[in-house]
Parts: sequence; C-alpha cells; structure tokens
Amino acid sequence: MLEIKVASENAIIIYLSDQVSEGTIEEIAFFTALLKQELADLIIDIVPSYNSLMLSYHLDKTDYIGFCNKVRTLIESNTIIFKMNQTESIEIPVLYDTDVGLDLADYLHEKSLNLATLIELHAERDYRVHAVGFSPTFAYLGPVEPRLRTPRLATPRIQIPAGSVGIADQQTAVYPLASSGGWKIIGRTPLDLSLANPENISLFKLGDKVRFRPIQLAEYLALGGEV
Repeated sequence: MLEIKVASENAIIIYLSDQVSEGTIEEIAFFTALLKQELADLIIDIVPSYNSLMLSYHLDKTDYIGFCNKVRTLIESNTIIFKMNQTESIEIPVLYDTDVGLDLADYLHEKSLNLATLIELHAERDYRVHAVGFSPTFAYLGPVEPRLRTPRLATPRIQIPAGSVGIADQQTAVYPLASSGGWKIIGRTPLDLSLANPENISLFKLGDKVRFRPIQLAEYLALGGEV
C-alpha cells in the first residue's frame, strides 16, 4: 500500500500501510532516511509515525504534483531494496530473579503468572526499537505480549540500578544508567549499555530488532553482573 494525501499547503502524508504492525516501523525508518538523503534540498521536515510519514516541503522549489511524483518514484523504486535489507538484531542477556527484579514478586502476583511463564512470554519475541529516549541507549521496545502489559508504578523510584529491565504499558526497556523511573523492574542485564562505552552511542536505531535471552545467576555474574 502506498497512498499520498495533502496535509497542508506545503505538506503531505505518506501512508505505507493501513495497519500498525511490527514490520511497518522498519519500513518507516528506511524510507525516512532515504527521503532525507535524496530530497534534502526540497524537504523542510519529516515526521515519522507508526504507519505514515508527514513531509513538509519548500514551495519556492517545487509544487505539490512535482513533489508527490518524486516521492512516489523514490519509494516505488526502492521497495525491493528495502525488502532485501535486514535491520540489525541485538541480543540482551537478562537475569530474571527477585534479587535484581525489584518488582518481580509483586508483578508475578499482579499478573497471576509464575516465573517460567513470565520469562517465556518476555523472551519469546523480537521487539522493535520504537524510539530512543533521554539517553541514546534508552530504547523503547515493543510491543509487549498483551498478558505482560502493566501500568507504571504509582510512585516512581528515586533510584533504579543500571541494567534494570522494566515493563510499562505496551513497552519494555533497559535502563542504561542508574536513574529514577516508574517502570516495573522484572530483571537485569549484566551488559554495560551506558555511554562509558563509546560504541554504545549508535547501539540502538529506529526499527532495530531486540531479543532478550534468559540467563542464570552464574552466567550473569561471569558477565560482570552485580546483585
């Protein structure tokens, strides 16, 4: 599906899908980068959404019909290339244990789950990076399996340890730094995702796949984790 509609005098909305799916965000990320690169002289701004892009353009350099034709040609001619490209897949080891999962016991009670089921549901799927937050390595991942979805804590914690894995609403994330927050913490990764490692600055990109790998305490400690 490719549909282009008028948004304003100098803006259009491009619909790449009529549904919001896990794969759509990867397509949005691909064509956002492509259009920014190829039509940089014409575009004022690009605002990506879950299944669409809004583009504003310079009226003194192009008109509606000409701009739409360029956009349509670029997207249609690069669709095959997009399908051939694979986003990066990132694996994050996680210890699911009450020693590191600050909310794990309460969360299991709240959701009427046992630990094995929680681990299976949380680690069974590939998540997509929907956005990157207050830190370049705080990635909002989703969607979470419906049975795991939960509201934030009524009162946020003042201090959450670095590496903590949390769930809030339909998303899950890893806290790269010790910080305050209201996500419900169910585990912890031994990986250092902070910017103390310069390579982490580009670790998460929009559309990347992320999967959690359950580990036991011995491996967690061997990888540098602390309890």
